[in-house]
Amino acid sequence: MTEIPVPNLVPSVRTFPLEASAGHQWEDLIRRLWTQRDSLVSDFLSRFEAVSYDDAKVPEEDVYRTAVDTMDMFLYQMAGLELPPDLRNLPREVATRRASQGVPLQSFLEAVRNDFRVLWKGLERVAHGDGVNVLVSNMDRVMDVVEGYVSSIQQSFVEAEALLARDKQLYRQRLLSRLFSGEPKTQQDVEDIAAGLGVRAADTFELLAVIGDAVAEAQRAFLNDRRLHSYERAGVLYIFRQQRAGSWQQEPPGFAAGYIPDIAGLAAVPAAASSALVLARSGGPGLQTVQEAWQRIAAELLEQTLPGFCSGVQEALRKCTDHERARLLQVAESYARTGSIKETSEELYCHRNTVVNRLHSLQQVIGLDLAVPGEASWALIALSTLPEYPRTV
Repeated sequence: MTEIPVPNLVPSVRTFPLEASAGHQWEDLIRRLWTQRDSLVSDFLSRFEAVSYDDAKVPEEDVYRTAVDTMDMFLYQMAGLELPPDLRNLPREVATRRASQGVPLQSFLEAVRNDFRVLWKGLERVAHGDGVNVLVSNMDRVMDVVEGYVSSIQQSFVEAEALLARDKQLYRQRLLSRLFSGEPKTQQDVEDIAAGLGVRAADTFELLAVIGDAVAEAQRAFLNDRRLHSYERAGVLYIFRQQRAGSWQQEPPGFAAGYIPDIAGLAAVPAAASSALVLARSGGPGLQTVQEAWQRIAAELLEQTLPGFCSGVQEALRKCTDHERARLLQVAESYARTGSIKETSEELYCHRNTVVNRLHSLQQVIGLDLAVPGEASWALIALSTLPEYPRTV
């Protein structure tokens, strides 16, 4: 760490109210040290060079002024004097300032604990003759003053960090509320929201929509994941993040959710959220993608506009035995997914002629041929409404 020069600031104008007096060796020792406050500050700054505040931006003048104020406060306290008004809240003020500057707590405490070494060295320097015995007999007093400061600093720092975190979370929620508001946004609006969330507006994202009991599961699962952005509205939890290797499709979360990957840019996230909610409400287990849920969604919409669209297929299959219906649905799902008699036979561990015969039987039962694209789409949409229809997830 580079050396911190002592800034050209106006020296402290505080005065030390104790006069030299016989029979008060400890107070006299503190009074002599008061005249060497510049040496105390210089010693502290020299030791501070070995302390790393990482990427925190703390002005040199701030470090210097804090060192001056802290040494003055210690000397007043060790002498048993009442603190001047401007020093009474020093621990809280310094801790709050360092927290807002992003200084790591442990680094901050490391710097603060140098105060005892600095004070003790200074006291040794001004002690003469019997003063050494006075110094040793008052060691506990010095330690109590410094440790009291450290304790106050630590508590105030933690409280300040909690307030900053809460403020930051409120700020993030306001940004997310703007993003999901549905109001038109300019490119600058999106750029501003992206900057506040710590992402790039042009990044690629993936998103989950979670409903019902799965909301609590999702909140527990992602409680400490700071890479995520979550927004809850009307009982729906939306979670999105920058898409990367190990996507949610490759590593599904352990709860049901609608999932939209490959979202091109932050501005497209709200529309993707609407689609993910439709997927989440489709009723399937696990991670619901468009590929997995489109048939059930299409069936629901068609039934709303064309009542009975699926009922013919459903009624025909209900006339089959449970065993026969299961075999027909199994071959239909596999063949529709693979598009191959050969792959279907391998997947179901049966002869290709068996696959052909079952597909023919299905055609005879429902009146639709899976080899004809138009009829296949109708059949698959209707079949997807049956609870026995195999799911790929």
